[in-house]
Amino acid sequence: MFSVNPGNKAKKFLKSIDKNIREKIDSVFETLEKNPWPAQEYDVAKISGMEDCYRIRIGKIRINYHVNIAANEITVYRIERKKDTTYKH
Repeated sequence: MFSVNPGNKAKKFLKSIDKNIREKIDSVFETLEKNPWPAQEYDVAKISGMEDCYRIRIGKIRINYHVNIAANEITVYRIERKKDTTYKH
């Protein structure tokens, strides 16, 4: 069992969103407590260039987190909403 700890940026985002999105994110946190790499349930990808860091995508929401296996701890360091202009130049 892992403990999921949101960082300051993640906490700030969680305060600013509506209840429906918050419930989806809470569901992701519950899944992460059991399995830090839930590829069956969510779109999970390793973040290149960063050790033990992963991204979960739920619609337009991105959850970035770091897994510390030795301490059974997951730190969610960023939750952000993808904007329509993210990939346009």
